[in-house]
Amino acid sequence: QAWEQKQEKQRQIFAEMLHFNVESQRLKDQQRERERLEDERVLEQQRQKAEREAALEAEQEQLRLEKEKELARLRATQERAQDWQAELDALRAKRNQEAADREWRRRELEKARRKVELEQQLRQDQLEQVAQKEQYLAMQVEQDRQEFQRVLRAHQEQLEREKLEREQRELRQRAHAEDLRRQIQELRQQRERERVAFIEEGRQQELE
Repeated sequence: QAWEQKQEKQRQIFAEMLHFNVESQRLKDQQRERERLEDERVLEQQRQKAEREAALEAEQEQLRLEKEKELARLRATQERAQDWQAELDALRAKRNQEAADREWRRRELEKARRKVELEQQLRQDQLEQVAQKEQYLAMQVEQDRQEFQRVLRAHQEQLEREKLEREQRELRQRAHAEDLRRQIQELRQQRERERVAFIEEGRQQELE
């Protein structure tokens, strides 16, 4: 009976252990299932987020392309407008240049006409002044001739005076040089006489 109780006790323990193992396995399976569902939920959220981001990026790319198309259209429109404005400016500049050329030709013609009239008047004035100029020039030539003769005579006289003064100065310089040479010669002779006298006096003293 004790052995049976022990066997029964062991069966109960084994049954409890088996139940515990089954329950533990069931709890582990539930935990794995929850984790799997959580992973699937997270993956689904990430997939939806990626889809939303891709859709947003595609939408932004579409907006960017449409904006670039609009900018290109606006630039083309602006370039056409600039081309039209450039053509208008070129046409206006051409018209202004033509008007300026006409005005310039008119002024040149008027200037040429006034120049011809002025030249005619100048020639007339020159013809009227020729006789007066010839008479004046004849008088001026005579006055210049007389002035030249006077200046020439004064110059010749000045040359003669300078020549005479130069000759006199040279004579004085030569006389002065000759006098200096004479004085030097006399001084040398005087020193020679003194030297001879000094030597003679020394000889006399030695004899004494």
